[in-house]
Amino acid sequence: MTDLDKWPRLLVVGQPVTPEQANDILIRTDSWILCLNDRAWAKAAYRVAGVVLAHYGMPGLEELREFRARMGVLDLAYMANVRIGSSWIGGPHGWCDWNGWIGCAAYNVGTWPSHEQVTDDWRQIAAAWPFLDLVAQLVTDDGEGDLAGQWTVRGGQVQFDPAPAELIRPAEEVALSAIAMLAFRSEVTGREQGVPMRRLVAALDQVRQSQSQPARADR
Repeated sequence: MTDLDKWPRLLVVGQPVTPEQANDILIRTDSWILCLNDRAWAKAAYRVAGVVLAHYGMPGLEELREFRARMGVLDLAYMANVRIGSSWIGGPHGWCDWNGWIGCAAYNVGTWPSHEQVTDDWRQIAAAWPFLDLVAQLVTDDGEGDLAGQWTVRGGQVQFDPAPAELIRPAEEVALSAIAMLAFRSEVTGREQGVPMRRLVAALDQVRQSQSQPARADR
């Protein structure tokens, strides 16, 4: 089994989900630590989410913990989605998108993940959304090194293969043209924003309603 390095590349392919399913996934797999240069938008996102801000426009640890518990946000170490907002040069990113598309190849996870931590993340995800049907791999050296593990998520279960034979897709890089566009767009145009505010509000309302319903006995 190949060891993981500091910043392995995440590759994912999978069957698409519905926009409603994407809403639930993206609200509940984000860390909700919105460290953006566009602080006004981050504050607005926290406000519609009902998160109390404590210091410098950021929620305190207790406020964030209460929000995450209320919304059923998973405690993920590496397999989170960052689709609400991101100051990364490639912008918001993740293995699920708001249109329901499942897949990624252009960003690294880190730092220093272990196979056990990644497996635990995918087990949480599979249990929360048993309809997911995807395969994920990690590749060392920013996607240019060795294939270092594969996780198949299907039917609420996770199968880990420590020595997969081939890549499910090639690693990609953020296009230079995309980087230039991000660099020269102003904050007003929302270069760090991953979702229109109206969609975020609708997604939050959906998840709140879902989390407030009593758990079914057959779950």
